[in-house]
Amino acid sequence: MLMGVKGKMIVEKAIKIIEKMDGVLDVQELPDESQKALMKVESARENDVIPVVNDGLKDCFKRDFCLVMFKTGKFRFPPEPTVLLVTDEGEILGQEIISPQDRKKFKDQKDAYFLSRDFIIFKPSRNTLNLHHGRQFFLLPSIPFPELNNIEGISDVVSCSPSTLGDAYLKKKYGYPEDPRIATILVGFSKDKSEEV
Repeated sequence: MLMGVKGKMIVEKAIKIIEKMDGVLDVQELPDESQKALMKVESARENDVIPVVNDGLKDCFKRDFCLVMFKTGKFRFPPEPTVLLVTDEGEILGQEIISPQDRKKFKDQKDAYFLSRDFIIFKPSRNTLNLHHGRQFFLLPSIPFPELNNIEGISDVVSCSPSTLGDAYLKKKYGYPEDPRIATILVGFSKDKSEEV
């Protein structure tokens, strides 16, 4: 992690912006030792019957800084689904429903089946009747975090959701209850190198 006065100023600027968002309970810098522990928790999910691969977490940790945020349902919807069911060929077999508008849109589509209220599976017609999709896994991708885009000194912004085990680890570490109405998000970003030129 980059330290120093400029680094601290950038982190403080990002924290102030995020703290003002609706539904944010707390936001803090995630220290290196917590990042390593969280990566260990998340990596264990890659051995599940249907593995959970958190590419978003890996992308966040490649950035200079990483914040952990605790939020309620008042926080805005993510701009893209935070959970996908995919094959190792990159085919999307299912996805999280992120808003009431999405739920309505997919309810009217004949090629989508609601596995739960918040997750759909696409019917085989969409997947060209290929019954052998190769390895299937849940992917937690990088998600844009537009509130930090175009902020002076900040670049390469991404966010992600931890898996359920990662969420539980973070809540315990920071003293939050195991309450499904509270969720965690990680936000990674780098120091804008163009300003150093």
